[in-house]
Amino acid sequence: MRRFLFPLLIVLLTACGGGAPVSDATTSPTRPAVTSTPLPPLVARVNGVDIPREAFDQAVVRLFPNSANRDAALTDAVVNTLIEQVILVQAAAEMGVVVSDADLDAEMDAMRAQSEQANPGGWQTWLDANGYTEADLREDVRGSLLVARLRATVLAETGDVQMIQAVRARHILLETQAEADDIKTRLQSGESFDVLAAQFSRDVSTKDNGGDLGFFVRDDLTTPELAELAFALAPGQMAGPIQTLLGWHIVETLAFEERPLTDESLARAQEQQFTAWLNERKAQATIERF
Repeated sequence: MRRFLFPLLIVLLTACGGGAPVSDATTSPTRPAVTSTPLPPLVARVNGVDIPREAFDQAVVRLFPNSANRDAALTDAVVNTLIEQVILVQAAAEMGVVVSDADLDAEMDAMRAQSEQANPGGWQTWLDANGYTEADLREDVRGSLLVARLRATVLAETGDVQMIQAVRARHILLETQAEADDIKTRLQSGESFDVLAAQFSRDVSTKDNGGDLGFFVRDDLTTPELAELAFALAPGQMAGPIQTLLGWHIVETLAFEERPLTDESLARAQEQQFTAWLNERKAQATIERF
């Protein structure tokens, strides 16, 4: 049974282009004991392909090496990762995406050489510390290269990304949740957003123009929670209070528009495009969880 741990190798391979594991003196081969509710022998089945408990246990150790407790959120995250890997492998087979043995040999040789150059003996030390045999690592490197080539194929077939979605929103920033709850009640009673923002918002850069943040893409804000909420709302819809590092926000989404990509937003837009494709494949798949 294949072990689907490709995300780990995507981190290790610098954009799947020749990065290599390097031994770190602070890395210890001793893993924290994982405590959990027992899982069945199979954790999931995807289009008839079984994902065994063994693959789940290996993924927990390699993807979350510092986690001593396996809670429901971690379990769900690992199972979702394994399901996505099966879907990606199946999609690659359908689309004729392959990794040759020669390509895999070249990648493994480059990784080993880089590791040994940085620290003689570091290759085997890294394998031991991370619970890999060389055969295990070879299998996962093949998977990482496969996913990278699949991603390139998908992006080529779906066309170049030219535009990215931006949202225009406004907010009122308060110091405490109690203050935010009070302001939200007043807004729901019909008081003016502009007036309350000018009077109470702690965001001095926006309070005098009604809390208007203007148009922005997700990466523009330093408070990702605020950005995600603005994108989740429909125009004219208000929500909150939501807490960020700055305080408590009442947020109203005003409008959406498509904007030309900048160099900085291209990678994010491509990732969104590939994620949307993967989500569509998941929706079409027959997935059983146990």
